[in-house]
Amino acid sequence: MDISALVHHDGDAAVLPRRSLSHPHSLSAPSPSMPSANLPAKPTRRQMPPKRKRHDPKPIWAYREGEELPPELQRQQEQHQSSRAPPPTAQPQPTPLPLAHHAPPPTAHRNGAPSNGNSAPPQAVNGSELTGFLRPVSNDAHVYDDVSRRVCDFIWNNAITNELLRNAVAQSDLAQLEIEARWGHIIERSSNARLRGYHDSETVIKSQGMDIKFESTMTMEQHKRMNMYLNAQVSQSNVPGAPRPAVKYQHTREVDIFYDLGPEQLAAMPETLKRLIAASGVRQRVRVTRDQKTNQVIRSMIKIRIANLEISSPRTEWDYRIGINVEINYPGPVDKLEPVVEQGKTLEGMKRQKDRMSYSWLGAYQVDLTQVQQGPLKNHELELELSSDVLLDNADRTLRSKEPTQFEALINGMMNNLRVLSREITPTAPGV
Repeated sequence: MDISALVHHDGDAAVLPRRSLSHPHSLSAPSPSMPSANLPAKPTRRQMPPKRKRHDPKPIWAYREGEELPPELQRQQEQHQSSRAPPPTAQPQPTPLPLAHHAPPPTAHRNGAPSNGNSAPPQAVNGSELTGFLRPVSNDAHVYDDVSRRVCDFIWNNAITNELLRNAVAQSDLAQLEIEARWGHIIERSSNARLRGYHDSETVIKSQGMDIKFESTMTMEQHKRMNMYLNAQVSQSNVPGAPRPAVKYQHTREVDIFYDLGPEQLAAMPETLKRLIAASGVRQRVRVTRDQKTNQVIRSMIKIRIANLEISSPRTEWDYRIGINVEINYPGPVDKLEPVVEQGKTLEGMKRQKDRMSYSWLGAYQVDLTQVQQGPLKNHELELELSSDVLLDNADRTLRSKEPTQFEALINGMMNNLRVLSREITPTAPGV
């Protein structure tokens, strides 16, 4: 497969950051370069939150096969079984399985040891339990990653056990859960610079009460480098006999236009979706996506934002934001919708031209590398989407029985992808 021609070559148009708190259709000028910001001053004794328990309770999804649930979680499981009907059967998706640890290809030096040069697949590790020096004094077979577990809790509490969200998805074919992760920078508004603080490694940010925003952006040069890196993964993974899942590639060119969702259109939607839209507290818009070449409508969708979790990664080029959303396919005709045109702009200037390259594998993950142009300005974005069908299937099996699932492994895999791609772009420190 020759995909070397897929690398983009852009002009010198300005790079435009995507800001999370603005409307999806609104693009603003890039932030000026300024010194790094500091975290707010350390809270005083009065501001300190209540003292945590010495041992946090273990969540239900973290129990493994053979472990007995405590009475409280057993009651929770029984209540879930009696109060909820089994969710509709999802389309068959390949469930990701634990992969053998193989030596990475030569291009992956930033994330592991170089390949040993042997063309034969390395021997698989027997089992996934910790052995040797990795085994702790407690003899625990597994030790969880704290940041990944925090992300597991975030998704579990805001999506899996969110009754309003789950009912909307279960009762309407128009709604679908979306779990997305974005690369970018956490920006402190007071200085308009990337957030820096006391921490020197990856950490979850308690953003409540902090005056911050998230900008999803990258430079044109970073876009080209990431394009080449991901193309290499497609080539290497599709070699016959490759000891890794095949990465699939797709290139699309689309145009987005946003339309107001008026009272008449809202009233015609299913009741569960109207409740979900009302709970968002903001006026929603319909994003109509057309094929750039044929102008044919591909999808008409309302995106409702449920919750976000910011992760600061000061040692790498980018921070991360995990987003939980509900996407609703708009069922009505789009020709009756009123297009959104901001003051001082034209309808043509509101169009978002998207040149997107997508890389997917295991039926669970998809990375989108996108160049977005609106008027004369361009922005480059990198996002990862986790399959909601695979996620909900594993989460619901956790709730229904003690059967071991891949719920935690799915989240760990998402975090690993965020780290790997960010490290690939991060410049090597002097002397390393």
